[in-house]
Amino acid sequence: MFRLCTKQRIYIVLFLILCGVARADDALPPLHPILEPAFQRELNRATDSVLTVSDDIQVLVNGTASYPVRWRMLEEARKSIHFTTMYITKDDTNKKLADLLVRKKREGLDVKIIVFGTYALGNMPFYKQMKNNGIEVEKYGTVSEVILPDPTHFWKKHLHDKYLVVDGKEALAGGMNWSARYERGGTDAKVAWRDTDIYVQGPQAAIMDAEFAKRWNRDAGKEAFDTADRDLEAAYAQLMFPADLRYEDFISPDPQAPYGRRVRKLTRFLYQQPHENGGVAHMTPFFKETMDRAKSHIYWQSISIRPAPVQKQALFDAAKRGVDVRLMTNSKRNMKMIPIGGGFIYYLTQKQYRPLLEAGLRIFEYSGNAPMHAKGFLVDDVVAAVGSYNATFTSEKYYTESAIATYDTDAIQAVKRMFDDDFAQCSEVMLKDVGYALEPTAESGSK
Repeated sequence: MFRLCTKQRIYIVLFLILCGVARADDALPPLHPILEPAFQRELNRATDSVLTVSDDIQVLVNGTASYPVRWRMLEEARKSIHFTTMYITKDDTNKKLADLLVRKKREGLDVKIIVFGTYALGNMPFYKQMKNNGIEVEKYGTVSEVILPDPTHFWKKHLHDKYLVVDGKEALAGGMNWSARYERGGTDAKVAWRDTDIYVQGPQAAIMDAEFAKRWNRDAGKEAFDTADRDLEAAYAQLMFPADLRYEDFISPDPQAPYGRRVRKLTRFLYQQPHENGGVAHMTPFFKETMDRAKSHIYWQSISIRPAPVQKQALFDAAKRGVDVRLMTNSKRNMKMIPIGGGFIYYLTQKQYRPLLEAGLRIFEYSGNAPMHAKGFLVDDVVAAVGSYNATFTSEKYYTESAIATYDTDAIQAVKRMFDDDFAQCSEVMLKDVGYALEPTAESGSK
């Protein structure tokens, strides 16, 4: 009887293992185009951003999830608090925020706020309290800059981004302003809006803080502006930040993950300030180029659907390739819950339905307990973004906007669950039920 020696048995076992590994590798699909390193480098250039590591990523689906994180961040701040917001309303949230910021300033922290100057008129006591306590506030887009020169073009210098950075170590971005209507989390009509933030910790927060410093010092201090600009330019020239990290170390084979790859910790902070950058809107290329590489599905939430031509064409092209393109916005009932202009915004939105539906897109109207203000974006379960950027011409070209895109598999699954929950509270719009299109106009902006 033929017998194998121990060494031969070991060789056979190793051979079988190697064959199994080879077969497993062969079974993996090609790397998704969105995850290709060359494409990520191109996004760095086109969006003036960089692929970055976040040691912790949390999708904060609504205000009841986000605001506890916000309060905790502010309470634990030791060096700096920097944030942008479109508005801060007069309510209990406003009072708590003011008291906390004043206390932190007295503790010696650097506290800076950038707010939309036109809307700041609605809460002057808050900003007077900030000034009296030495807290610096930059009012971007004041009435004299925005309304008086040409009231019909107020959207051309409009602050719409919302993000918070603490100590340069942790940050969040999303669609929420500082207001009780967001803090309540969309649980009650008319007094609570449904919106989403995303939290990150680590190097990504450092990039966001550098962007804030560059923006803050654009007019106030040339040396500080140049320093921040130089540091960011050096970071954006690399594939990743920090530059000594390797992209491939954050992507591993996993047959159970979308397209056979599990991604860890990778994010990208997206920001645009078109008025100060010669009309260049750095976020729009992210959405366009990402949609151009979609293979399976595109889900996009937006308070209103009034896409600019470049957004619309990317959506049309994707649908033509057979991609399942779904846009989500507010129902007529929910849009009317928005206190100022909601009904008119819905009128402009639904006038865009017919060409979108005729091109093969699907439209879903949200009818949850409160207005939907979220701006979630998901493509093929390999990338998601949460921020302030809408599927509207104002976001495409004019407004300041911000978002955090994530490639982290677990975080993306959280975004997908959010979409599943929201779709469950939607009704699909059918072509037979809509009228004819109205060309995009500028009478009303995004919220």
